[in-house]
Amino acid sequence: MTQKYLLAAALLAAGVVSSAAAEPIAYTVDCAKGQTIGAALARGDARKPLTVYVRGTCKEYVHVTRDDVTLVGIPPGGAVQGPGNAEPAIHIQADRVFLQDLDVSGGANAVIVGGPFLASMTRVVVHHPAAGAAVVVRAGGDLGLDDCTLMNAGNGLQLGRGGSARLIGGTEVRDNAGAGIYASLNSTIGVTPETKILNNAQHGIQLEDGSHGSINGAEIAGNRSGVLASGSTVNIAGGNRIHDNREHGVVAQAGAEALVASNSIFANGQNGVFGYLGAGLVLRGNDIAGNGQTGVYCRADCTLQISGANIHDNMHHAVLVMLGSRAIFTAPVTTATGNGWEDLWCGDSETSVDGVDGLSVDGGDFFDGSVSAGCTGFDD
Repeated sequence: MTQKYLLAAALLAAGVVSSAAAEPIAYTVDCAKGQTIGAALARGDARKPLTVYVRGTCKEYVHVTRDDVTLVGIPPGGAVQGPGNAEPAIHIQADRVFLQDLDVSGGANAVIVGGPFLASMTRVVVHHPAAGAAVVVRAGGDLGLDDCTLMNAGNGLQLGRGGSARLIGGTEVRDNAGAGIYASLNSTIGVTPETKILNNAQHGIQLEDGSHGSINGAEIAGNRSGVLASGSTVNIAGGNRIHDNREHGVVAQAGAEALVASNSIFANGQNGVFGYLGAGLVLRGNDIAGNGQTGVYCRADCTLQISGANIHDNMHHAVLVMLGSRAIFTAPVTTATGNGWEDLWCGDSETSVDGVDGLSVDGGDFFDGSVSAGCTGFDD
C-alpha cells in the first residue's frame, strides 16, 4: 500500500512539474532604455512559452532559437531595426514563433524563417532591408502572413528550397525593386482573398523550378507581369483581378501548367494570358478585356483548353495560336467581341484547333467569333 501511495505522489509531482514548465512567461523590453530583445530571449526557462513586448525601436539583430516565442510591439509602435547588413534583422530558427504588431527594417534580408520551422506574422510591416528581400522563407520553413505589408525591398517575399507561405487578411506586397513574390526550388505559395500584389518592378508573383502557386481573390496590378510560372504549376482561380501590369497578365513558359478560372484579366500592356515553350493552359470562365495586344496568346508548342470565356475589346486578337500550338474550345461557349483584329487567328499550318465550326472532330462549335482562314483542325 505504501508503494502505491509513493507512486501516486510521484506521478502527481511529475504532473505538477510538467504543468509548471508549460506556464508562459512574459517580459517587456524598453529599447529606449538600452534593453534588448536578445537578452530577453535568453532569460527564463526555455521550456516555457515566452512573450516579449517591445517598446520603441530596438537596433539589434534578433536571433530566435527557442520554441514558442511571441514578439509583440507595444503601441504606438514597437520596432526592430537591423543595424547593418551582416545578419537578418530577425532570424527565426525555432518552431512556433509569432511576430505581431511590429515594424521590421534593416539587416541582410529583414526577416528570415529557416526550416523545418513554423512561424507566423500578424500586422507586421517589413521594409527597407539593408540588402536582399523583406522576408525570406527557406529550407522547408513555413510562414503565415496575416494583414502584413512587405515593401521597399529587393523581392518582397522570397521562397526557396521547399519553403512555403500563405498570405491572408489583406496582406500587401508592394513597391519592391524585384518581384513581389519569388518562389524557386520546389517552394509553395498560397494567396487568399483581399491580398494585394502591387507596383513591383519585376513580376507580381514569379514561380520557378518546380514551385507551386495557388492564387485566389487577389488584386495583382502595376507589376512587370502579373503572374509568371516557369517550369512550375499555378492555379489562378476564384475572382482574381489581374490588371494594368506593364507586360502580360499571366505568363506560363518552359513546360509550366496554369489553371486560370473565373478571373478578370484586363488592361495589361501586352497579352492577357501568354503561354509558350511547351506550356499548358486551361482557361475557364474568365473575362479577358482591353489588353494592349491579344487576349490569349498560345505560342511555340503550347496547348490551350478554353471554355466559357468572354474575350473582348483587346487591341489585337481574342485568341492567337501559332508555331505548332493547339487550341481546344469546349463547352460552355467562349465569346469574342470588339477585338481589333480577327478574333481567332492561327499563325501557321503547324497549328491546330478544335471545337470551332467546321474544325471540330466531333462537330461541336464552342467559339462565337470570327475565325481566320488559315486555321486547320486536328484531322487536316
